[in-house]
Amino acid sequence: MTHIHLSKFPHWSRVLVVAFVWAPTMLIAQIRNSSPIPRALPSLRVGADGLQTIENSQIKVGINTNAGGSITYLTFQNDHGGNVTTRNMVSNPLVGGRTDLGRQIQIGLYGGPYDYSQNGNPAWIGLGWNPIQAGDVYFNSSQVLLVEKQTNLLHTKTIPKQFAYNNEPGEATIEHWIRLDGNVVKVHVKVVLSRSDKTQYEARQQEFPCMYLTGDYHNMWLYKGTNPYSNGPLSLERIQPPQTTIFGDVFPTEPWMASTNDNGYGVGLYSPNTYEWKRGYFGADLGGDETSQVASYLAAANKVVFDHNLVHEWDYELILGHLSEIRSYVYNKTHSPAGPNYLFDNSRKGWLYYHATDTGWPIAGKLHVLLDDATNARVLSPFVFWKGRSNPKIYLRAAFNTQSDKFRIKWRRSDDITIYGTGDRIMEFPVINDGQYHTYTIDLSSNDNWLNADIGQIAFEPVTDKAQPNAWMELAWVATSPDGPTPEIVDPFIPPTGEVACVPGCALVSVKKIQFARSNRKR
Repeated sequence: MTHIHLSKFPHWSRVLVVAFVWAPTMLIAQIRNSSPIPRALPSLRVGADGLQTIENSQIKVGINTNAGGSITYLTFQNDHGGNVTTRNMVSNPLVGGRTDLGRQIQIGLYGGPYDYSQNGNPAWIGLGWNPIQAGDVYFNSSQVLLVEKQTNLLHTKTIPKQFAYNNEPGEATIEHWIRLDGNVVKVHVKVVLSRSDKTQYEARQQEFPCMYLTGDYHNMWLYKGTNPYSNGPLSLERIQPPQTTIFGDVFPTEPWMASTNDNGYGVGLYSPNTYEWKRGYFGADLGGDETSQVASYLAAANKVVFDHNLVHEWDYELILGHLSEIRSYVYNKTHSPAGPNYLFDNSRKGWLYYHATDTGWPIAGKLHVLLDDATNARVLSPFVFWKGRSNPKIYLRAAFNTQSDKFRIKWRRSDDITIYGTGDRIMEFPVINDGQYHTYTIDLSSNDNWLNADIGQIAFEPVTDKAQPNAWMELAWVATSPDGPTPEIVDPFIPPTGEVACVPGCALVSVKKIQFARSNRKR
């Protein structure tokens, strides 16, 4: 889901910390059934607590506390021989003199229930539980708890706003650390949920992040061929006037996309191991500055199960340059394995469920999945890109306690929209229902439908025609070796530490625990 204002389509040589006093401790969510006349807000780049930037010789990036600490500023430092402008590329459209806070480069969280937003802005009924980093549809900026600036670091911590409601805080914090490395903006993100509703809802697509750029960057590129990392032809997504909107899912087979101008210069969004994306364009014009409502849109839209107490961290990168530079940078990164390699030691590794739940966060060495609704239950991998022929056998370390002596593996071909479950995308395998761990071999070496396919996702489900109260399965790992997954190559992000000095007039705040008061409106 993307946030579009409907009037159109409807800050080490020195450490600087700016922290804002947070009061009261209890955040009260208030009901707003109609839009009051909002106060006039300053431009995003005006005010002592507004734009904060870091830069090097190639690029410059900025966050803004008037937009919840989201990224509102991104520029080239030179015009590369006239091939690109040096003005801000981030979309910050003005609507009646106020900034639309549904754009920018930011994190959008999406959870259940879908009717959470039923009493919010009428245009967003069905949006569900949706706190976003910048602010809400009523122009209220999300509350910034902390801003830290060093020579090559911007760090913010924010309580996001429910997008569809007037000034309602989400029961979460969004924290990001932003650094520069040549022509690349490297971002580490940490989301902490503190929901009073402890229901584990089905996973939804996220915006991790979404990236809105100005209309100059109207060419949206991806690779969706069958031979990734081979410099094969890219696919171009571009609006064709008189169209005024394009929007929807795309499934690249390399984990990046880019928005460029007509000279091929722009921004690439790289999200490791992400093969589920959205792209869009809003407006018929193929240009405009940051205040224009015309914008291109890319989002790393992988699905995530949101526990009420989830702590979720990941990285993404913004690569500025020519399309060829962007792609070359991604190619030089460490690639994910070309087959299943999941060890459920401390997270779900992107796995999710339909008509099933697990025992919740934190994850400790296994996924314990409850399969009471066995006729509909399904355990799914994230979106991937594997060659079936390169993965003739899949191994599971699993335990089963069900009434089904067989399970199915289903697969989505990389160009399918979903898992169709047709006969050419299914194979059954036996299981032992003793509640003990065994290593299962799923032998697909004689299944031409698998061997000849490019695999985009796999799923497991019981073979049954009835509900099975108290049924469950546990997954310790899924791999292409009977010895289990190979170790992941991880370059862990370590937040900078040390004593920080406060500039005159600021107040340092140490936030140990955030409490939220529940709204009295019906969920």
